Amino acid sequence: MLTPESGKKRAGMPLRVANRTVIGSAMRTPGFTACGALALLLAACDKPAEVTVDESRPLTMIDENPRVDATSNDRFQPPGTGPFIAGVVPSDWLAQPPSSFRLLSYRFGTGSEIAVGMSAGDIPSNVNRWLGQFGAAALDQAGIDALEKGEVTGAKGVWVEATGDYLPGMGQPPRSNQALYGLIAEDAGRIITVKMTGPADEVAAQKEALKTFAATLRKRGE
Repeated sequence: MLTPESGKKRAGMPLRVANRTVIGSAMRTPGFTACGALALLLAACDKPAEVTVDESRPLTMIDENPRVDATSNDRFQPPGTGPFIAGVVPSDWLAQPPSSFRLLSYRFGTGSEIAVGMSAGDIPSNVNRWLGQFGAAALDQAGIDALEKGEVTGAKGVWVEATGDYLPGMGQPPRSNQALYGLIAEDAGRIITVKMTGPADEVAAQKEALKTFAATLRKRGE
C-alpha cells in the first residue's frame, strides 16, 4: 500500500495525496460535490417562464351552472337543438336521448314508448305502415278519411289505433298483447308522427296524456 512516507523514500520528495470520500464503490472529491449542490440550488431559484393563452372557444353546457330543477327532457334536449319543443310532458315519462329517427323520445311503464319523428311519404302510406306492424288490413282512402282527426304544430292529420301482436321491425321479435296509438300529420310535404306503443293496458291509460302532449308540441322558433 502506497503512503506519503513510502513515497518520500522512493521518490526522494514529498508525495501529495488528495483527500477523497468513498460512496458505495465510487469516489468523488469534496470540491465537486459542493459545486453540484450549488448548481442544483441555483436551478431551483429560477422563476418559471410566463405562459400566455391567446386562444378562445365557444361556451358549452359544461360552462354553465347546473340546473338542479331541470327535467330529464331539459337534460336530453338542451335549448337550441332539435326542431320540436315539448310542452306538457307527464311526470312519469322519462326522456331518452334523441336520434335521427326519434327527434323526441320517452319511456314509461314496463316498456311503453313515445316517439316524435319526421319522415317522407304521405298520410295513407304511413297509416298503413303502422297498421301493418300489427297485421291489420290496409285502409283505402275512405277508411283513412273516417279516422279521428288530429293536429300537431298546426299540421292536420289523423289518429291511428291498433292492438294485438306487434312487429316492431329492426330485427326485434314480435310482442304479444300490445297496442299503438298515434298521430300522423302532413306539414309542407313532410310527415310528422307522434307514436305511442307498449302493453295494451299502459297505452290505453295514456291516450289522453298523448293527446295533450301532441297539442302542446311546437316547432322551435315559433
